[in-house]
Amino acid sequence: MKLNLLNILFSFSFFSSVGWVLEVLYRSFANRRFVNPGLLKGPYLILYGTGALALIVVIPYIQEYFFLVKVLAYLFVTTALELFSALMAEKFFQARLWDYSKERFQFQGHICLKFSFYWIVLAFGFEYLLFPLFQTMNNYIPYKIKLVFTIILISSILIDFLFVIWNKLFRPRFLSCREKMLKEVFDEK
Repeated sequence: MKLNLLNILFSFSFFSSVGWVLEVLYRSFANRRFVNPGLLKGPYLILYGTGALALIVVIPYIQEYFFLVKVLAYLFVTTALELFSALMAEKFFQARLWDYSKERFQFQGHICLKFSFYWIVLAFGFEYLLFPLFQTMNNYIPYKIKLVFTIILISSILIDFLFVIWNKLFRPRFLSCREKMLKEVFDEK
């Protein structure tokens, strides 16, 4: 796959959506009801899009190495990304998107050995199944269709993210200031 801005953004968009489907199926099955996971509301999980881009970068460098080297590389890349994402969501948005605190061999409820194993399996599935299919599909999709899909999805993600930023960070401050102003105005009369 030729790495240009459109292909990078298209890959990110595509795998963010695929990840959302995978996560919805997993969580909805586990909870026996529909669960829309993640910080954003739309049908995408940017963790999966970012993870796919990270694997796309890593795979060529480890392709010729032994199985154990790949396992360790996938363990590091995917678990580090999961930990980073969990810490950022908690720090900036006060959101706990998953909680592994009841799992064995976990760290602060953000990462655990069981799910790190799942990530390794998914990374191998990505390398040997999903990414080759995606590359073939990507070669046949006309430029304009890729462009439109990417613009729509990246725009949706950005708008969704801006709403999250507004609702989690600025709206409470705005409402608090507004409340104080109203109280000052009406208390003076």
